[in-house]
Amino acid sequence: MTETSSVTRPLDSGIAVADWPRSPVLWLMGVSQEGLPSGEEFTSFVRRVQPRLQRGLVATYGPDVGRQATVDALSWAWEHWDQIRSVENQTGYLYRVGQSASRRYVPKPLPPELLGELEQRFPDVEPRLVPALARLSTQQRTVVVLVHGFGWSQADVAGLLELNPSTVREHLSRALSRLRDQLEVANAHEYR
Repeated sequence: MTETSSVTRPLDSGIAVADWPRSPVLWLMGVSQEGLPSGEEFTSFVRRVQPRLQRGLVATYGPDVGRQATVDALSWAWEHWDQIRSVENQTGYLYRVGQSASRRYVPKPLPPELLGELEQRFPDVEPRLVPALARLSTQQRTVVVLVHGFGWSQADVAGLLELNPSTVREHLSRALSRLRDQLEVANAHEYR
């Protein structure tokens, strides 16, 4: 019979990853498990890919949908190990898988009481910033949050989103311009 393990290792970002043993359920169903990674191999893969993948998906879809899309993308990677192993930009590929998975989840608007709580918890953050970010296109919002929220380089964002660096630069420039207009803030680089 197939060996299993009940050990769970929590990752720094909050997703617990089991040792990913060969599945007894698949064995009972008679599904071939050839090509599946060892538990150690997949755990190492998840530790390497998951933090950047989750940050990208959370920046794009918010914390709830972003985390669930990360889990779905990593589950897909497990099931399609032979395919993902040969992909050059594994994180970028899984980001696209996560994008597809996120379509299943309907994002809900923030309740007014939560917006009030956010204002109390983060008094230094402009209260109009969250609604202004929500009005940006998905690509623009993702680029702004990754570059200015998480401190990623534009080249790293381009790699994750599988975009040309000049496209990321353009999304960032247009997004910042729109945010300045919406928040009625002058460009910090303009001298008056």
